[in-house]
Amino acid sequence: KEGIGKVLAEGTYRAALKIAEMKGLKPEEVLKYAVQAKGIGIGAHGVRSGLDYPLISYVTSVQGGDHQSVAMLPLDAPPIVNEVWASLADSAVICQFNMLGGLDLVFEALRAVTGWNISKEEWVNEDAKRILTLQRVLLLLGGPDVYWDPRVHDDNPPRFYEPLPSGPKKGQAPTKQDIEKLKKEYYKALGWDELGIPTEETIKQLGLTGLEKALGRIRKRLGI
Repeated sequence: KEGIGKVLAEGTYRAALKIAEMKGLKPEEVLKYAVQAKGIGIGAHGVRSGLDYPLISYVTSVQGGDHQSVAMLPLDAPPIVNEVWASLADSAVICQFNMLGGLDLVFEALRAVTGWNISKEEWVNEDAKRILTLQRVLLLLGGPDVYWDPRVHDDNPPRFYEPLPSGPKKGQAPTKQDIEKLKKEYYKALGWDELGIPTEETIKQLGLTGLEKALGRIRKRLGI
């Protein structure tokens, strides 16, 4: 790797920071052009048209710009890229395309292979919440050299607030107010507070009491 290739090889987020440094600019002056969420470049799916991914897909996803695991409301909403169901595919180590035949078949296979008599409702309300809550805590802990502040980084890239320049949905784009409303609804659905930090009650309900010290570190770093 050399030259600009070495810079771009670091990924969208780090490349933007490096270019800002090289040009003597503030990071935000370059990051506004970087279509990424929490350091992960966003793929082919946008949110502005209302015909593709939901408005908060990348805003509250525990995997940032990963287009295969996005936030959706209600929590049990299809399609397979909903992070509630993506966490099932990841945990079961199966391709998400296997879910295209319907979730009933997936759960039937899961019961046959494991002997676990688990329902879709149990997965959504217990297992998926446990996985996503753990991921959220790890995300907010950050490190070794990147730390995310939900007040700043639980957001769409600036480009997604620019009205679409052409096409059948020309001029359409979400507003910050739209995002803030949906963001709080998503946090609440998972048992997190208004900043998206899992509450003590939630971690107890999910059997994740070992995270209490980590939550304390997160709150201390955020000054809350």
